[in-house]
Amino acid sequence: MNKYRKDMMHERELIYDAKGQIHEADKEYKEGDKGKKQEMIHDREMIYDAKTDIHEEDEGLHREEHGYAASANKIHRRGKTNSSRYTA
Repeated sequence: MNKYRKDMMHERELIYDAKGQIHEADKEYKEGDKGKKQEMIHDREMIYDAKTDIHEEDEGLHREEHGYAASANKIHRRGKTNSSRYTA
């Protein structure tokens, strides 16, 4: 298993754990522990960060497999559409 797959797997485990923590904190919040609200907010932020990391790892894997930077490909494609617009 390569580095990217291991990193993505780790991020998915973090998401799974954070969702479980949100569930438990939500139960306690509904029972009256209002301090758990901040914990739920923190766990949601962890999930967002982990999903962002998964996306970045996936882009890195894609660039490595195809041997180019995604941003360079976008510029290349954008250049083609601009040139075709002026030739018509």
